[in-house]
Amino acid sequence: MDNPLEPRKIDVLLFDGVNMLDVAGPVQAFETARVNDRRKYQTRFVSHDGKTVRACCGLRLSADARFTSESSSNDLLIPGGNGVDDLISDTDLLETIKKHSSGKGRIISVCSGALVLAAAGVLDGKQATTHWSRLDDTRKYADVRWDLDRISISQGNIYTSAGITTGIDLALAIIQQDCGPSAALAVARELVVQLRRTGGQSQYAFHLAGQFTKDETLAQLIERIVSQPHLDWSLETMAETARMNSRTLTRYFKRDTQETPAHFVEKVRVDHARSLLLEDLPLKQVAASSGFGDLQRMRRAFQRQLGVQISDYRNMFA
Repeated sequence: MDNPLEPRKIDVLLFDGVNMLDVAGPVQAFETARVNDRRKYQTRFVSHDGKTVRACCGLRLSADARFTSESSSNDLLIPGGNGVDDLISDTDLLETIKKHSSGKGRIISVCSGALVLAAAGVLDGKQATTHWSRLDDTRKYADVRWDLDRISISQGNIYTSAGITTGIDLALAIIQQDCGPSAALAVARELVVQLRRTGGQSQYAFHLAGQFTKDETLAQLIERIVSQPHLDWSLETMAETARMNSRTLTRYFKRDTQETPAHFVEKVRVDHARSLLLEDLPLKQVAASSGFGDLQRMRRAFQRQLGVQISDYRNMFA
């Protein structure tokens, strides 16, 4: 920070149709951050015209000021929500955002807020992420290197996060960068969240598959596979764990996950390995921790699932 005794100022852009959690999650994390009992961030809410907006949940949110390029704040946070689709056609707003991005302050997006940055040209040539449901929308911005399986991505002064609760993850990462791990851990404890969770959006899709399956026994099996991918998850082992025969287990998997059991396990292991590769761990350790057993099996799985070599993936994203 420029002056360690002064709170870092963050403008939060409000608009009709904004997702309330995209706003409240990171803002609460920033407002909770303290070092030596001093607040480290000061948030201000702005809207395009300075007027009250209505969030997509129906709650009215008051702006403190009008959003302009002459803001004295250090950083700008753009949340997502249904209203993003109107913002990306607002040329005046996009131009103001682009002017902000040329400064030294951070530009932070949560969820589909990244699409606003893309429309403004801020993400051209950069890696970025957004909510998985916006895959079709990302194709409109071919100059952006999208990776929708990442929880968050930082490129210089540009920060993007996958959506909703990952806005808290990104805020914690920024707090740790600015204030150190102790301050970030204190915020995580206060909010009762993980300081840093591994895996990508697909991993949480795996968890959801377990939560929404029609069979409780299958749900418990899926949770075990996702949380312990290093175990021996042969079809026989899975069937025994679920107390089903192999044919019944396969039928249930296809019904609730649209995958065979073996394919599901491989996808979970590849996703787990992807998160470990970002930690720059030895490849043999990644293969063992992810349940592949040997490096060659992991290489073949990466090729099947992602169509890339492990070395290329690590060079691209690590």
